[in-house]
Amino acid sequence: MIINELAMNQDCCFANIQCRRATKQKIIAKNGRVTMHGDNRFKLITKDNVIDFSIVDKNESKLIMDFFNRNFFCLAVVTSYSEEPHGDGIVFFLHLSFFYNLQRWGKVPVILSDEIKGTIEKKYIRASISLESFLEDQFRISDGIGSYFSYTSGKYYFGVDEQAENDESFSSNTEQENGESLTPVAEQESAEVPITDAEQESAEALTSKDEPGKGEAFISDAEQGRSDTEVVASEAAGTTDEEKVDREEIIEKETKKKNTLVIYGREFYIYASIHGENLDEKLFVEKIGKRKQNIPMMRLAEGTLEFFDHNVFLSQKVKETLDNTEGYLDLWNQYAEQEGNLLLEAVRKIGLISVNRGKATFDGNKMIHLPYSGLSKEAENLIGKDTYLLFSDEIPLYLKDLEMSWSDYRALTKAQDQLQDKTPNQAPNQAKDKAKHLKNKDVQVRVDKRKNGGFILQIEDGELPKQKYVSLSIVGDEKQISRREDARKRIAEGKAANPALGLILEGKLTEELENYSSRKKIDPLSSFVKDKIFKHDPTSTQKKAIDIALNTPDIAIIQGPPGTGKTTVITAIIERLNEICDKRELVNGQVLITSFQHDAVRNVIERLQINSLPTIKFGKQNRSGEEDLTREQAIEEWCEDYIKKLSEKNPELIETEKRKRLTKLHNMYLIYPSDKNALEFLHCAKDINVDIELDKKISRLIEQRTVSEHEKTSDLLILIRRLRTTKEGFIDDGAETADTLLQELEELGVNQNIPENRNIFAILDEAALCYDKEPTEDLLSKLCDVKAYLLDKCIPKPSYKKEVVDENILEIYKIVNQSVKKHKDEKSAILAELLTELRTNRSEVERSLAHYLFVYAATTQQSEGFEIKKAKGIKKNSDDHPTYETVIVDEAARVSPVDLMVPLAQAKRRIVLVGDHRQLPHIYDEEVFESMKENGETVDMNNIKKSMFEYLLEKARELEKIDNIPRTIVLDAQYRMHPTLGEFVNDVFYKPNNEQFSSPLPAESFQQYISKKSFPVEWYDFPDQYGNERKEGTSRVRDCESDFIVEKIEDYLNSEEGKDLSYGVISFYSEQVKNIKRKLNNRLGDAAQRVRVGSVDAFQGMEFDVIFLSVVRSNHRNPAVRLGRGSKPEAIDFDYLERYKDENKNLLDKTDEAYKEWELYRDKVGLQNYGFLISENRLCVSLSRQKKLLIIVGNSEMFYGGEWGRIAEVCVPGMKKLYELCKGEDVIYDGQSESI
Repeated sequence: MIINELAMNQDCCFANIQCRRATKQKIIAKNGRVTMHGDNRFKLITKDNVIDFSIVDKNESKLIMDFFNRNFFCLAVVTSYSEEPHGDGIVFFLHLSFFYNLQRWGKVPVILSDEIKGTIEKKYIRASISLESFLEDQFRISDGIGSYFSYTSGKYYFGVDEQAENDESFSSNTEQENGESLTPVAEQESAEVPITDAEQESAEALTSKDEPGKGEAFISDAEQGRSDTEVVASEAAGTTDEEKVDREEIIEKETKKKNTLVIYGREFYIYASIHGENLDEKLFVEKIGKRKQNIPMMRLAEGTLEFFDHNVFLSQKVKETLDNTEGYLDLWNQYAEQEGNLLLEAVRKIGLISVNRGKATFDGNKMIHLPYSGLSKEAENLIGKDTYLLFSDEIPLYLKDLEMSWSDYRALTKAQDQLQDKTPNQAPNQAKDKAKHLKNKDVQVRVDKRKNGGFILQIEDGELPKQKYVSLSIVGDEKQISRREDARKRIAEGKAANPALGLILEGKLTEELENYSSRKKIDPLSSFVKDKIFKHDPTSTQKKAIDIALNTPDIAIIQGPPGTGKTTVITAIIERLNEICDKRELVNGQVLITSFQHDAVRNVIERLQINSLPTIKFGKQNRSGEEDLTREQAIEEWCEDYIKKLSEKNPELIETEKRKRLTKLHNMYLIYPSDKNALEFLHCAKDINVDIELDKKISRLIEQRTVSEHEKTSDLLILIRRLRTTKEGFIDDGAETADTLLQELEELGVNQNIPENRNIFAILDEAALCYDKEPTEDLLSKLCDVKAYLLDKCIPKPSYKKEVVDENILEIYKIVNQSVKKHKDEKSAILAELLTELRTNRSEVERSLAHYLFVYAATTQQSEGFEIKKAKGIKKNSDDHPTYETVIVDEAARVSPVDLMVPLAQAKRRIVLVGDHRQLPHIYDEEVFESMKENGETVDMNNIKKSMFEYLLEKARELEKIDNIPRTIVLDAQYRMHPTLGEFVNDVFYKPNNEQFSSPLPAESFQQYISKKSFPVEWYDFPDQYGNERKEGTSRVRDCESDFIVEKIEDYLNSEEGKDLSYGVISFYSEQVKNIKRKLNNRLGDAAQRVRVGSVDAFQGMEFDVIFLSVVRSNHRNPAVRLGRGSKPEAIDFDYLERYKDENKNLLDKTDEAYKEWELYRDKVGLQNYGFLISENRLCVSLSRQKKLLIIVGNSEMFYGGEWGRIAEVCVPGMKKLYELCKGEDVIYDGQSESI
């Protein structure tokens, strides 16, 4: 930019000044600077020469000399000239621009946010030029010798509450740069922007480079000894309340003003706040504005502006900082490395598996029994249900090289991946062949179980893979570890969607993180969201939680004790984000809602409908024998609901849709006139037809045709093929399989009068009676005959007849089609087409929804899965990652740090963690950390045991102290539980940690009539003599408790008072869960589906009217402890165990070695005598799932009196207090007496 292109104050520049050269030097370069050397004697200094000149007009000369006498700096450009003499000499014309002073700045980094970049690109860049080149041309002033930029300086407030209404200008709201002509900038700005002495010192430090004059713009009235805030405060006396509020707002704004340069360009100017000190200054662009008319006198800086993308700049700073920091990320990098090493160690214990393919047999539908040999017991135990076997043509790298570490293996596989990525550069056929080879190289097969010396494998195509080598697959684990590793790497290198995430995780807030880009404050609630989401008025804390989440500069942590409305708050946050987003932009996947477990994701999205669309979960749960249809069901339910509403509102659409369906089926029949297509058409015509005679004709045609036997017998064929005909197979489930087939044949109405059929029924009946018996060889032979006979009868025979169009069907179509009304309205036709698509094309509906959903949902791992990447438009083999404006993590305290970092790395604008670290702890592998210790690595166990939710809660509170921006909150009112139970949970688990909550709803809101008293807790006591606990593997079972629970639930379900209540059963032991489930199914049949039975983990986030808690533990011996592996039980040292009993736990130094040793002893005593009951987190969840009634079933003697009472007070204080509560209310009953 040349100087006459810069918009300036008209009093500071002189255009077309006629000058006379004093010498004969030629004008070569036109740009230069001008200096004064006497009365009307000037020099134009250019890069090529120096030209002496004088000004022709005396008055102009006097004015310009006056500017030089005030030490102003001048740049000039020759606007026209002639080499021919004119009068007394050679004349030329100059444009002169004067600046307050000149300072030397050198290179100055200028940081641009995405918002600012977007505005510039949208409004000013018109040609195909890069943003950097455009900005350099826009602000760089040249005199042919050096580079300059022009600016003014001051203190500016960039609050969003005073945004300029004019969309074309984003100028400051507190400064009016309309200075009088030639009034020094220092005087102008001091009058408008008073600052304190401290601010003056700060300004000088920020702007001075040991050069005279720099910093003068910050001279203010404050230098007289009185700050502006003091003046405003003193004037507040005697004013009204409203005026005081206004004064307070003014004071607050004064304190938030930033030292700022206003830098002027050809078409617009920028406000850039100054950050850094001494030689590390940088400018952050806050706002931009259009060219002005009244511009104050500018300063001139010699130097260059270097423009940086804020994210790129921040990434560099984050990487530099974290490279020199050993912190949280390093801990989990070490964890991941050791986790990988242990995975390889496990695979190597198994090694290559020797299998006998020749003896492989079918074992039910899509199942193959594959015998193996040579595995040790330890190796066998590593291959269980839902593990995978790898069939490969080559021995896996980690089995070839037994010394290979995990990091070596990952480096090698990455190199191979890069080689694979080069495949497209090869010739097309070569690339195709190589890709095919790589794709089909290895095959994974799921193991359903081990049985009779072999694996039961789930084979989709019914054929064993042909690859030579078999080993335990690590593909799934490797993919998970890879996703975690990639997320941590992006965070550490500042390449996450929010580059600053790494600093946030370490609790650092540098100037690069400051909220330099003014963001508009988002109100927490609108009337629409309030009415839609909240049944009752939201509490002030709920509103504040929503406010914090919406307005956080980076991360918000919402702790929600049980029943405090976490899901409601999440829904309100998402609804508000959707409400304020620009609907003109593509909004698909703006928000990610995620959690560690599939159930938690389902729970939060169950009732979440944004823009009247369902929220679908991407990625399926990988469970054997149970297909995850969460996504399909959500779409199915939404389609059905939409169809219903559309049909009710537009009843005429039904006729249009019927006619279209009739025509479609008719055309299909004409193309292929099969019985199946004919029947589909006839049933549709019968549904539409209203003529009685025609209806009779259609019915006769339907009777004459039969559906292909293949469809009727497909389920029957599965049962026939499952029939066991070997001794080993029959012992497993042969009797049950025969009985199921027998019942199916009876239900189908197979004619038993036919001798062959009667014989079949007799053999199956004989086999069905062989429960717990070994089958005879004669019976097995008969079953072989039965299987062959039934397969021969039921497998459909191919049909070779030529299909011919039935004229009757053509006639029916003509009559019925004419009877259906035809709608000429274009809108009706479109809606009818939509109705048809909703009914018949669900896959296309699903694909379309993915492009319009505001919210995506997935588990933390599946947030990087193929399905969600595809919906985000990311190609299959791309290195790109999904990004979201907002990432919300529910049950965040449950998510392990390595998994939580995966979605956190995807959040651009805000992260919202919702959870409760007082409930279930996060999942980590203690074996990994024990291994790290053995390797001599320093392991911070406090950060390991602490969930990332709790860790970030602490870091967020540290950030709050730095910048005073709220990021954390605890929801403080629960509405789930009876107030008695709410107060108990609060007093035991939350109040001691200063996280207390209230229970505002009255007891009447939780009334139920199945308990003996109106009290919301009952304890049914089962002393040890009523039945011992027994071990099942590593788990435990107690039958007397499970029998009682099943009886009670049956009684309640059959009662008038309990038939409409919801029931849940919790146990800390997986085998007790299975035990109760099995007994419920046997006793209640289908009604058992009304009862949820599960471990504590399965119940987090859920609620039921009535909860049963099965304690299981019931030790008939005196309490004891084993201090070492293999050591004998010994008496408990109660003096040592009770060492800290009366101490304030919050004041104890838990890092003290003596305390750690005691803690280890306490945990050994507790775990060996109470098992999982010692976990306060799990106990908190168990005691807070019920709304109306909590029923404890177990041995109360374990928690009171004598030695057991003393142990309970230290190891399971929550259970002891619960016992005391029940004892005090007289609600402990003898379980055996109460049995039905």
